[in-house]
Amino acid sequence: MPSYKRIFESIRIIDVTQYLAGPVATRLLVDLGAEVIKVEPPPHGEGSRRLHFNANDGRKGAAGAYFAMHNRGKKCICIDFKRPEGAAIVKDLAKTADVFIENYTPGVLRRYGLSYETISAVNPNIVMCSISTYGQTSPYAERIGNDLVALAAGGLLHMLGEPDAHPMYPASAIADHMTAVNAFGAVSAALFHRQRTGEGQYIDLALVDCTYNSHDWQLAAFSASNGELDPQRGGTQRTGAFPYGVFRSKQGYIGIGVFTDPQWEALLKRIGRADLLEIPDMKSATGRVQHQEMLKQVIEDWIAQQENDDAAIRILADEIRLPAARLLSVGQFARDPILKQRMVETMHLEDGRDMMLLKSPHKFSKTPAEIPGPAEMLGQRSSEILRTLCGYSDDKIRALTEAGLVVENHPA
Repeated sequence: MPSYKRIFESIRIIDVTQYLAGPVATRLLVDLGAEVIKVEPPPHGEGSRRLHFNANDGRKGAAGAYFAMHNRGKKCICIDFKRPEGAAIVKDLAKTADVFIENYTPGVLRRYGLSYETISAVNPNIVMCSISTYGQTSPYAERIGNDLVALAAGGLLHMLGEPDAHPMYPASAIADHMTAVNAFGAVSAALFHRQRTGEGQYIDLALVDCTYNSHDWQLAAFSASNGELDPQRGGTQRTGAFPYGVFRSKQGYIGIGVFTDPQWEALLKRIGRADLLEIPDMKSATGRVQHQEMLKQVIEDWIAQQENDDAAIRILADEIRLPAARLLSVGQFARDPILKQRMVETMHLEDGRDMMLLKSPHKFSKTPAEIPGPAEMLGQRSSEILRTLCGYSDDKIRALTEAGLVVENHPA
């Protein structure tokens, strides 16, 4: 029986994805050992290559930090798959692959001759995953969508913000990331099924579906009440629970997630307000929600009396053992020596920058994840991939390059 140092070692993935949900899914797979061949169209490649945060981002012709974050470790080939001759090259690549992932609007790749029917015709055992906003069979399938659309249509934006104000966008692509994780899981499950049966299959994954799947108690409450209870946003606190949200502190904000009556009793006793437990309304979850404005002030007054936020957290999280944490910015997390060691790795890029990259959140004891290398230039391995995987001759590769069907770049 072969011994593998990494879980997806020997698994080859053709990655025809762009921007976020697709690239994050393949990023999770490449960190576990999969060989990911990133296929990009000319002349500029995948759209996120041209996203730059400032004038120094993407110097010397390198991809921007956004692209570098989510496409590190992938082997890059540039093919004009919008032309039939280019689509034929992609199908030749698919013959050698285990997985094909794409996230174009439904119907786009079909027009190029790269549907599941055509891909599986050349490789019946392949697992193909299509990521879209509404799914392949929805009446809305061909609508243009993205993370924001999925959050809006999936009911999540409705739950964010103050009750009497506009819903608020969370400033992080939650729907894209939830869908990417679901794609990672679905592809892994399909590969396990193939290992047992030899069968490849097609996966239809929608951002809206993955977003709506995050409504745990909301849908349960709506259903149990026969539609009478349609959950609404609760501002700084979770709707229907208290204290379960954000509280002002000396240095910013603290999140406290008390859910049970014993936790609530422990909190009131420690902050010197056990007297509130003598009031029946203050002991029950329903009563706490009804009086949350007054109780929120009680908690914030106690937090303000502490030396600093760390002192408050030591009491809440360590002494009373409540779910509580400081609200950190992205930069504060990245500078925290304890937190960042699990999730942040600094890598030297070819344009001379040192860049923080997200590490895999999957911490395996036997087959650890690792970042295989930095993001590559557009078409950096075009000739190598066509020669080694497809068996193309140098003359054929040269002809394809001269015809503009294949683009190749090399690091300076």
